[in-house]
Amino acid sequence: MRLRSTLLTAALAGSLALAGCGEGTSGDDPAADRATSAADTARAATEPAGTAIPDDFPLSAGMGGPQDTIPTSRSGTGLRDVSLCGTAPLRGLGVRDRLVADNSGGESANTRELVLLGTPDEATQVSRSFADLPLTCPTVTADGDQETLTEVRDSPFGPAPATTLVQTYTFDGEPGSGATVIHVVPVGAALLVTSTYAQWDEPDVQRAVEATVDPLRETVAAMELFGSEGTGSGSPSPAPDASATATPRGPEVPDDFPLAVGFDADNTDNTVSPPSPDGDGLGELEMCGRVVWPQRETSGGLRRLVAGVSGPEYHEWRELFVHDDAERATAPMAVLRRAAAECQEQGNLVWTVLDRDTGYDTVTIGLTYSDGLGSSVFQVTRVGSARLLVGTYGEGSLASLDEQADGVTETTGQILPAMCAFTKTGC
Repeated sequence: MRLRSTLLTAALAGSLALAGCGEGTSGDDPAADRATSAADTARAATEPAGTAIPDDFPLSAGMGGPQDTIPTSRSGTGLRDVSLCGTAPLRGLGVRDRLVADNSGGESANTRELVLLGTPDEATQVSRSFADLPLTCPTVTADGDQETLTEVRDSPFGPAPATTLVQTYTFDGEPGSGATVIHVVPVGAALLVTSTYAQWDEPDVQRAVEATVDPLRETVAAMELFGSEGTGSGSPSPAPDASATATPRGPEVPDDFPLAVGFDADNTDNTVSPPSPDGDGLGELEMCGRVVWPQRETSGGLRRLVAGVSGPEYHEWRELFVHDDAERATAPMAVLRRAAAECQEQGNLVWTVLDRDTGYDTVTIGLTYSDGLGSSVFQVTRVGSARLLVGTYGEGSLASLDEQADGVTETTGQILPAMCAFTKTGC
């Protein structure tokens, strides 16, 4: 399969790019890399514990088979060539020390790099760049007839600024069976970045992520050596309070935004949840292991409004998410659109793409069950920097999805004019 061959060749060469929207990276001078490696090694031999990476740090723990010993090194490319939108986050850093491990070959590629920076703030900043840079260029990038989808997810190793990125691929329009999982974990001034590519038997992206977690636990636990202020904490450094560090740039939600339009509050059989920024809402919507709503909350003042109504055998959800800019709202739409195209059946769940035109960027999906009644329609529409979800559940079936989708689209149409407030020039 040419997709697999191409990706493995790139990974084995240490130059797998995450979402390279630009060309070239900084710090491509091999001589400079060798000089940096020599300086790093010298520091490791002279600096006290906690300010250098110990020679016996278990960076390669969990790599390979139980009897395998994967060597580590303070030189080599490591993950310096991992590129996001033309920027290589691990290049050009003022590192005090670094350690690299690689176990690539056959049908997989597995590389880890640990760098020790000057301060915890530097580690936090580099970690955040892995989550933020993919938002500055298209989520889906093309290289000839190969397309790559990059998703930013919450980390299984702790809260932000730790992050996880997942890449999936299509080749000639057909989904590939491979996935690349990137884990980024900062602890104190140390930053661990790992990249694992492998072939997966099922299109369940979450299983690909989970398969990379256990092999990393010993390495992540050992990072408590670098816990900030000598606390010995093995958890990633907590994210700063967003309210203290950033002012939302996008528009606020108007007080009279018509999210609850059409709710029949007078019907005693109904329970209405009025619009609120703190409502429960739909929760997470997952398709074949990929979370498509609400997805990771991007940095910088995301605003939310939720409303709902429920009655006998019926529920309706409405949710509004307003991002700082249109680019941050567009990226999640690409993830949803890819999941809708690739996920048709998952156990007894049957997913159906429903073609509905709202005049805006819209994805409509139906969910039914192969073993009984029950139907849901979820419609997500982007206007400017905002995403609107309208979803309904009832005792329907595959045959009634079209009628249900028509009702959802009518509701969306009633709300959309108010979403012009989230565009720069109006609708």
